[in-house]
Amino acid sequence: MRLAVLCFVVGVCAVQTLSRLPPLWPVLVLLASCIACCRRRAGPCARLAAVVAGFAWALWHAQSGLDAKLPPALDGEAFRVDGWIAAAPRQQRDVLQFELDVERAARGPRAVPGLRRVALSDYQGRLRPAAGSHCTLHVRLRSPRGLRNPAGQDFERWLFAQRIDATGYLIAHPANTCRPVRWHGGLDRLRQRLAGEIADSVAAADTAGVLRALAVGERAAMTDRQWQVLQATGTTHLVSISGLHVSMVAAVAFGFVRVAWSLWPALMRFAPAPRAAAGAGLAAAGAYALLAGFTVPTQRTLLMLACMMWQRQRGQRVLNADGLLIALGIVVLCDPLAVLTASFWLSFGAMGSLVMASALLRDGGFVRRSLGVHVWLAFALAPLLALLSPVIAWTSPLANLVAVPLVTWGVVPLVLAGSALALAGLPGAAACWRLAGHIWDGGWAGLAALADLAPVWRLPHAPSAAAVALCMLGLGVLLLPLASTRWLLSPLLCASLWLSRPAVPAPGDFTLTVFEVGQGLAVLARTRQHALLYDAGPVTRGGRDLGATVVVPNLHAAGAGRLDTLVLSHDDIDHAGGADAVLRELEVGRVVVSPSSRRAAIATRCTDGMRWRWDDVEFEFLHPAVTDRGSENQQSCVLRIASATRSALLTGDIEVQAEAALLRRHPSLATDVLVTPHHGSATSSTSPFVAAIRPQHAIHSAAHGNRYGFPAPAVVARYAAAGSTQWVTGAVGAVRIEVRGAALSVSGWRRTARRYWHAP
Repeated sequence: MRLAVLCFVVGVCAVQTLSRLPPLWPVLVLLASCIACCRRRAGPCARLAAVVAGFAWALWHAQSGLDAKLPPALDGEAFRVDGWIAAAPRQQRDVLQFELDVERAARGPRAVPGLRRVALSDYQGRLRPAAGSHCTLHVRLRSPRGLRNPAGQDFERWLFAQRIDATGYLIAHPANTCRPVRWHGGLDRLRQRLAGEIADSVAAADTAGVLRALAVGERAAMTDRQWQVLQATGTTHLVSISGLHVSMVAAVAFGFVRVAWSLWPALMRFAPAPRAAAGAGLAAAGAYALLAGFTVPTQRTLLMLACMMWQRQRGQRVLNADGLLIALGIVVLCDPLAVLTASFWLSFGAMGSLVMASALLRDGGFVRRSLGVHVWLAFALAPLLALLSPVIAWTSPLANLVAVPLVTWGVVPLVLAGSALALAGLPGAAACWRLAGHIWDGGWAGLAALADLAPVWRLPHAPSAAAVALCMLGLGVLLLPLASTRWLLSPLLCASLWLSRPAVPAPGDFTLTVFEVGQGLAVLARTRQHALLYDAGPVTRGGRDLGATVVVPNLHAAGAGRLDTLVLSHDDIDHAGGADAVLRELEVGRVVVSPSSRRAAIATRCTDGMRWRWDDVEFEFLHPAVTDRGSENQQSCVLRIASATRSALLTGDIEVQAEAALLRRHPSLATDVLVTPHHGSATSSTSPFVAAIRPQHAIHSAAHGNRYGFPAPAVVARYAAAGSTQWVTGAVGAVRIEVRGAALSVSGWRRTARRYWHAP
């Protein structure tokens, strides 16, 4: 049974590694053959059948998800959608975001079938929908699509796992309406109401944000500083309604009901106290999970608790592999796409580590077991967390030793008590929340001080899944009875996180990575021992800082934890918006800016003729000259990077005037790789400029389906006439250029690392 469950999960996971989905019928034929084979050789054939069954089950779900997605041919079209607000809307600065369970979608008079759920944004602020409302909206939809870079969040994978079939925004229309319905979405409205009452009761907005996260699972109000401190101390799990908090609620209910039941003999005739207590504990945990929105992590926790209580009734150990495997099998059977989420692996990774530790440390005393399990969990989860962000919070055991009891037995009970009083209409809810806030503030001061005094260990690069597996194996070796051997073997295995470094260019060679940052620009240039970042990505209208969410994670993943030079071609927000995040998170040797930049007083100004040499690779600014004048775009820093055989030109947002000045000073400017001026705008890439440059590869850093129409058709035609191979980051993802001697290779990340859920 154990092997069958594991084989089924392996089959489900195998589908998620595919770049394209095969047809289902050959897999079903193979499954039928395996089942027929089981009559003769039950053991091996049964395990093979379980693998194929998992593969077929996941394949069917995956294909159903792809079939439901909005076709790319309808990208940007206007629709009328009718449906229900799926959860409490989230306010992100000036943008209201919410999800709609689609009842009907139509494009003009024609219905569009298949859409299940869409994620929408309201940029105009005219709509104030409540959770559970029925809405009729006019929207512009797009097929789910996210930025594709070597590191950072795979937004398309997240959308696919959440079964969101389209994204879009509201169009101003007089017929847009949202009407609350009393019998629908009552739980979501209840959660929205509690979140609002907590915000009104607690004066400090950041503290209220934490309490809202612990009460109803709403974390949108938490600040960047809070997330930075929690990550640095390995305590991010404290502000999620995790297995720890749900289990605490179950344990309290179990203990209370067991004692009360035992004191009332008449009740013992109906059911034994342990059985009644188990049911009460499970019911209390279920109520808390519902209050948290019944998210997938709380569902898994509830299922694990049910397995543990079932094992307790059978007289087995509560924490054992059988219960974990049963929960794993049921979760994957109910939702095979859950394996695409990080929370799935963290949840079951934590439970697996807990099962292993409790089994190997059960012979010690209570204090030894408790501390051993606590320290073990902190270090066992560190490699998994390093897959999400390449840092090791080495102070995590100390921080959690204090913070876990404080939050679990202090803050959470008060938050839940306040919620119960508020729901019952009794006084005292605000007092409970304020007291919980005071307790949290006391613990928070310690966490913030620890994060500032003891920074995280930052890995030199993002670890691979194989390196993480080896590291976790090395940690597991510490618990095995291998005498002194484990103290030699474990460090060697754990060192894989640091030793598996990405390749670096040879002397005289260089690489460029043009990140996909939407409608903006960020380019990483690497030589053997040096790194330069040209522009830092944009800050979007909704306040999303792509310098922090895309550029910085990708720099760390590439091993560029230190930048020798940061070049900001000019001050436009789509080029310099992410600069503050880069300067805050990385060590930067020097900053070079445009002469028109507001930072010019505290940075070096780029100017024609400024040059240097790194590892036999030449770097030279070609524009602007000291005498050049014009707008910020016209004074963008133009940088040329050249090896002995190949060259690349980065041009910022220069336009007609600057292109002409550049060609007057540098008439022989032919180059192999050009990052096109102004994202391929029609105001740039004039015919004389394209004819002079004659790039082998022209890269347009432009968002998919951007409202400006970049790259402009006329510009595309000019580069095509010049014989250039053209790359648009919005279509191919991050573009990587490698120069090795005379060889030049260019590739798009969307094609290099494609999975079946990614848009073509």
